[in-house]
Amino acid sequence: MKKQLIAAVVLLFSFTALAQTTPEKKDKKVTIVINSKFGFAKLNQTDLVTLNGNINGGDFLLSYSIGKNWDLAAGVGFMDFNANPIIAGNSASLKNSYLQIPLKAFGDFSIFEKEQSPSKIAVVFAGGFYANTLLKSEVKTLSGNSSEKNLGWNFGVTTQLGAKFTVSNDLDFEIGLESQIDLSDMKNKGVNRKIEQLNVLYVNLGFKF
Repeated sequence: MKKQLIAAVVLLFSFTALAQTTPEKKDKKVTIVINSKFGFAKLNQTDLVTLNGNINGGDFLLSYSIGKNWDLAAGVGFMDFNANPIIAGNSASLKNSYLQIPLKAFGDFSIFEKEQSPSKIAVVFAGGFYANTLLKSEVKTLSGNSSEKNLGWNFGVTTQLGAKFTVSNDLDFEIGLESQIDLSDMKNKGVNRKIEQLNVLYVNLGFKF
């Protein structure tokens, strides 16, 4: 985790330098966004105490400009939740693999803007909803392994706050924080599940067309 944070800070300063020297070109409407995220979350599940775990994942989004400072984005995301529960008095390893379908609205507002030269650095905030399904849940113990698939759907809300750097007319770099919370339970075979208090650091690359 420490190495990942250091790498993110190095990228942040590199893209800041590039953004300040990039020439202005014609605006583009469509952006393909690829991101990676890592952080922490809590899992609430019927047969377990609330579990603290690690989150790793990423999204592929198609974003369309709907105004000077606003974009609407939708796509698909994948996410793993890893934790170490105690089952029947023994330690275990739990891995839940999720697929998400997000719909988000983004607003970005330039900072350090000059009259003759638009700023290449912007504060970005976003909010939206997502549909979420648990593709697979794997449990590993000393006595053996077990797994289940297709364990239901639910939906939730997401918010983001970050900084975006215009590297060129074709490329944006963004880094920030994202939070999610499930608003409903996944229900399958008498077991209810939902993610609570998900907080991650994300890194975006946006390719503009």
